[in-house]
Amino acid sequence: MPILTGDEKIYYAYVYSFGERGCWATDEQIGKELGRCVRTVQRYQANCKKAGLLKVIGERSKYRRIWAKDHPKFKAAQKIQAQQLRQTCQSRATNLSELPRQTCPTTNKYTNKSTIKERGGSPSPAQQAHSPLKDKQQKLEAFQEREDTMKRVEQLKKSFGSGGRRRKPTPAEFEQRRQAQRRALLADEAGRKGAAG
Repeated sequence: MPILTGDEKIYYAYVYSFGERGCWATDEQIGKELGRCVRTVQRYQANCKKAGLLKVIGERSKYRRIWAKDHPKFKAAQKIQAQQLRQTCQSRATNLSELPRQTCPTTNKYTNKSTIKERGGSPSPAQQAHSPLKDKQQKLEAFQEREDTMKRVEQLKKSFGSGGRRRKPTPAEFEQRRQAQRRALLADEAGRKGAAG
């Protein structure tokens, strides 16, 4: 490994010693073992990674793992993992004839609508387009029904003698009533003074 310096080779040998389980030690712990500061250990790791000798997972987390790619046990574990992945991919990529057929109904204009009702499938695009109009029509019918009910209630009130709401008097009518009440009060007061005198 002519690319690496002597200290970097020592760092790589330390990581290599962990085997297929990978090095879980932090940069501080590795620095204590090798007698180097954290920044120097990080530089060693970066150079080894550039050389393609290390595999690092979770680089910035506390669960970081570092593997030496040349370790025979690590290579064997990688081969097993690749074989398992290939087997799952092959089992997924089965023949199209073996796949289960789709049971949802088609939505073209030749669709048999009775089968849709039986299966409970989704409505056709034309039916979906008309659904907002149906909603509006239902709301309008409900509004008209409410209005008819209100009219019937008003007619019943009138037939029983209780009229509708009281009409608010106009300003002229209000003034006339006020003047009449004032005159009645003045006449009442004059009558009391006459009785007392």
